[in-house]
Amino acid sequence: MNTRFKRMGSWLALGLFALAASSASAYDYPGVYKPLQVITLNLQMDNGDWSTVRGDTSFDIEVPALFWADGEEPILVSVRRKSADALGNKVSLKIDINEYEGQDPRAVSKWSGLKKLSLENGDDVDVVAEGLAWYMQRAAAEALNNGYSPGLAAWVKLYVNGDYLGVYVNVEQPDKTFLKNRGIYSKGSTWLYKASDVSNTYELKVYAPFGAEATDTKGGKGGGKGGGKGGGKGGGGSACEAPDDLAGELDTLINIDAMLTQGAVETFTMGPDALFSKGKNFLYIDFADASGNVDPPNKRLYIPWDLDSVFVSKNPDGDIYGTVKTKGKNAGELTQTAYQETILNTFSDRYETIMDRLLDEVDGPLSVVNLTQFLNKAEGLLTEALQADPNNNILDDSDSIHERFESLRQFVAGRVANIQGQLVAD
Repeated sequence: MNTRFKRMGSWLALGLFALAASSASAYDYPGVYKPLQVITLNLQMDNGDWSTVRGDTSFDIEVPALFWADGEEPILVSVRRKSADALGNKVSLKIDINEYEGQDPRAVSKWSGLKKLSLENGDDVDVVAEGLAWYMQRAAAEALNNGYSPGLAAWVKLYVNGDYLGVYVNVEQPDKTFLKNRGIYSKGSTWLYKASDVSNTYELKVYAPFGAEATDTKGGKGGGKGGGKGGGKGGGGSACEAPDDLAGELDTLINIDAMLTQGAVETFTMGPDALFSKGKNFLYIDFADASGNVDPPNKRLYIPWDLDSVFVSKNPDGDIYGTVKTKGKNAGELTQTAYQETILNTFSDRYETIMDRLLDEVDGPLSVVNLTQFLNKAEGLLTEALQADPNNNILDDSDSIHERFESLRQFVAGRVANIQGQLVAD
């Protein structure tokens, strides 16, 4: 458990709003995450505390602040910096809604059905790309309705002490509230793990890549699409080879179609640090009955986290099963991570069916038509806010912002065509 250093001395500085806070919010869950709305959020805190947060490279110092969306009464929360690079004064922030519940009349248990907010500044690429990636995960989940339930996200504008910091991506925090909002939480039998954790609920940890989740999840050379069992090669920490009936074993323990949906979207966005591409930036949910029985009443669910490194390639031609070497004596050879080798190879038919459904030109959520329409609406929604954002990672004129959206539209068109070509070739 992380220990947070809380600065308590500035509570009196927040006395400007010394009134009892109402737990009511202008937004509900999941309405706060509508993908094509921009909510204006506000923080007020002692100026010294704000300087401390901006300069905190331990990412542990929490300070008290008043928080509200436009049109609401302020509530008392705690704020800390997240571990993302600063863009000027624009730092990523974690807002803990219920930190002071019961200690102050301005504190509440939840805001919009949430106990924590995670505001991402778009440091690796930009907030437009990051917001698009989260929308794609959501659109894929809603279209396929196969149990996949990634976090929700939406763009917001943030003001701190009256100063406009810019556009952020407000990403749903994966926590107990996340599980409850999906109706999948049961006390003592629902467990949320980070990518680096090894679950003690299932026996998946006995072979790669699952036994490697706490160590090295990068596989070596894969067998290519349909290359047999997989699972026995890549990654460290594996105690034994995969069982003979790998597909049956995994189907029993994991919601494979949900996992493949996540992988298909991450493959589309060509993120180099995702579940399948690197065994990073994901969480998973395990279930057990009240007695701790490891025979699961529900299958393991995977969800993504930290979608800031997306659309980083200018060439939308990445292989949907791994990485093709472009140089040297092994040019043209397909390499795979342990997850690609174990999951994508084993379930290649289902993976390609999901990918094909997502790209369907009539009603596919990731079709050129649908994603272009979304980007067109997002451009109209965000251009003014991005122009005013002093640290938007794009530039501050409408032409450059339009060019950024246009580059994403071109990437989408090229990526869809490339993937469809690979599916036909297979």
